[in-house]
Amino acid sequence: MSSHSPIIPTKQMAVYAALRGEIMGGKLKPGEVLVIDSLAKRFKVSIIPVREALRQLQSERLIEIRPHTGVRVTPLDVSAMEEIFALLAALETSSAVHALPLLNPEALAELEVVMAKLEATAAKGDSTGFEQANREFHLLPCRIAGFMRAEQTLTSLLAEWERLHRLAFRGTQPPDPARANKDHRAILRAFHQADAEKLRDVIEKHNGIAVTHYRKLVQ
Repeated sequence: MSSHSPIIPTKQMAVYAALRGEIMGGKLKPGEVLVIDSLAKRFKVSIIPVREALRQLQSERLIEIRPHTGVRVTPLDVSAMEEIFALLAALETSSAVHALPLLNPEALAELEVVMAKLEATAAKGDSTGFEQANREFHLLPCRIAGFMRAEQTLTSLLAEWERLHRLAFRGTQPPDPARANKDHRAILRAFHQADAEKLRDVIEKHNGIAVTHYRKLVQ
């Protein structure tokens, strides 16, 4: 028998995961009002874990908690796309450059493992797996650099973009994962070569290609 106990999700995490899934999937519509008491009844919990779950969702900009007017699912704002990509590029570049002097063989091996996941999911056409590996790849330099605030902000921005992408660009063709992986490989090469200038150029180009792709779809 294993000495490790299974990880039982707390009530807060269970409520958070359920609501996040419904917001991301569009079951809870943009602008929809959420009533804390009703949620507590639905999930058979007190209002405390519901409030904690909502605070977590607020930090990802998936809901808005407004004084006197209550809680609502954040409306979709396609015009936020430009700002999201600009911030992603700035945070990813800064974290990656600061991670460079701290890259040891273990960190590089970790990046290679995620790169392999990116290539395997792209080859299988597994868009959900690719999305997860992509998130991991872009967050890993924050962890290596010890940039916790950048990691939190990037996580929030990526969640916001993921929802916008799923709901506002539903049914549209995403950028080619194989093409994106060429950039990921180039980022990895720049890490191996400890080339800060190359790293900046590739990350800027990588984000530029994505924003140009989606900009065409909203014109």
